[in-house]
Amino acid sequence: MFNFWKKNNTRPVNKDISFQRIDLRRSAEESNSDSSEDNGSKSKRSKPKNNLEGFPIVSAITRDKDQLLRGSKLRFTEDAQYNLQILKDLVPTSELIAETILLGNLAPKEVLIVYIGNIANLSIVAEVKRRIKTIKAKTLYESSYIQRNIEDSTLSPFPQVEATERPDVAVSALFQGRIIIILDGSPNTLLAPCTFFDLMDTPDDAYTRWFITASFFRVARYVMLLLAGCLPGFYIALLSYNPEMLPTRILLLILNSREGTPFPIYFEVFLMMGIAEALRMMLLRVPSLLGSTVALFCGITLVISGIFSNIIGPGLVIVVTLTFLASFGIPDYDLRSSIRIIQFVTMIISSFLGLFGFALSFFLICIHLSTLKSFGIPYMAPLATLEIDAWGHTLLRGNSKEMPIDDTYKPQDPR
Repeated sequence: MFNFWKKNNTRPVNKDISFQRIDLRRSAEESNSDSSEDNGSKSKRSKPKNNLEGFPIVSAITRDKDQLLRGSKLRFTEDAQYNLQILKDLVPTSELIAETILLGNLAPKEVLIVYIGNIANLSIVAEVKRRIKTIKAKTLYESSYIQRNIEDSTLSPFPQVEATERPDVAVSALFQGRIIIILDGSPNTLLAPCTFFDLMDTPDDAYTRWFITASFFRVARYVMLLLAGCLPGFYIALLSYNPEMLPTRILLLILNSREGTPFPIYFEVFLMMGIAEALRMMLLRVPSLLGSTVALFCGITLVISGIFSNIIGPGLVIVVTLTFLASFGIPDYDLRSSIRIIQFVTMIISSFLGLFGFALSFFLICIHLSTLKSFGIPYMAPLATLEIDAWGHTLLRGNSKEMPIDDTYKPQDPR
């Protein structure tokens, strides 16, 4: 009853299109036989040829959105068959299944569905295929067109399908029982289903040697998530309506720094957060190092000018800067963008209702997260479902010598 953004998937299925399964073993045998014939050798024990040799390796130059210390430097490209070949090489098992479908009425594009047959939940695979078949478009430019059409709730600010360019992340998802969706022409592959904790994970969590270090930085990211989403609204609620909740010395320092400022606190916060968002957009739109330096110089100049002209207070600068830095601790870009929108929503409600409005907005977001689902999987699993055994590889990272078994996506038992 509390899921305000529930999506009703009532669109008819395109019955004139269907999935076709790709025989990966047969394609591998054909490529091996072709290579042996070219070498003039008929021996069946000849070394198989690397199937990646015929693809444009130049297009596989990394486009890292995150700087990782360890892990594979290989990335997906715009070629769907090349991406499929990467998965075949990284998952050398006969249970790897790939199915293809053409979507688009005017200019059809190839879409690949990849999963491990003896691990993935077949009911989830069937649901993914059903939702993909409901997509009606002239053509598909990017995988985001698929992402927005197969999610349970398109009005929810939280993404329910994960996008990645890293093959090692995709392989890890396969062994969890998840499904990979590859669109020809897009380097971003989709991983479904998806939980909130998948969006907060990074490959460094698994590649870090000491489990205590990995757990510490994972918990730090959740603290930064709370700061990025709540700090501006909480600051407005405290100073505008409930200053008595602050310690006396801190309150006197803040009031002393705001002496003579012409604007109310909520206007100053909105002004500074708007400047921070403008600075963030400049950093994204100007790719060169010179452009980033100019953007940072402009931001620092505006802040210093505002402080010396007594338009804004130093305490507000600390809050906005901390919020700006904390938002970069969120690994997933879609989730990071959603948190920035939630920032302004909590700021607006807190400006009218104070601390009660801040608590109300936080409460409604928690309720929405606990009721949201991704292909039937609870979005906050295993936290919302209270699966304490799974917290060792979700909130923390256990000291395990083997890959932990994740039952979040209801996988089959391959044994």
